[in-house]
Amino acid sequence: MNAEIIPVKTGAELAFAEAFAAAKARLPGDRAVAAMREAAIRDFGMKGLPSRRVEQWHYTDLRAMLRDAKPLAAEPSAGAKASATKAGLLIGDIDARRLVFVDGSFVPELSDLSNLSAGLAIRPMAQALAAGDPLVAKHLGQVVPPEGEGVVALTADPSGVRGDRGKARVGLHPLADGR
Repeated sequence: MNAEIIPVKTGAELAFAEAFAAAKARLPGDRAVAAMREAAIRDFGMKGLPSRRVEQWHYTDLRAMLRDAKPLAAEPSAGAKASATKAGLLIGDIDARRLVFVDGSFVPELSDLSNLSAGLAIRPMAQALAAGDPLVAKHLGQVVPPEGEGVVALTADPSGVRGDRGKARVGLHPLADGR
């Protein structure tokens, strides 16, 4: 007799699936992108978060570490953007293209997007998907194929940015008093 083993879903796994279901209607992209997302969330639903039983995740057991999923981040506030403007001064005058992310969102108006090399475009993934950018469509899901691990399926959209100059990164973390 063969019995199918159905793993119990964690609170985080259920929350990720619910967040996707709530957001999918307003996500940018054409039918092909929507189909990729649906396949990715199905794959995640079957595999879940990786545990120590997955060799590549042996020392980072996400299934045990993520008890719940936090809500999706909102667009950064004006105050958060103002803080990012001040924080950028910390790195000084270095020869690097400055790309600013505030609370996980790319902020073009605070980034250095001047004098881009021919063929280089830097913009939020949502804008590229909404515009039907053919280069994004060509490479979507190809950077790290989502097959194999459920957690990779959650991040099937490529998020890497390649530039023509160095990159400088400034991390901003809110203080306990909200500043």
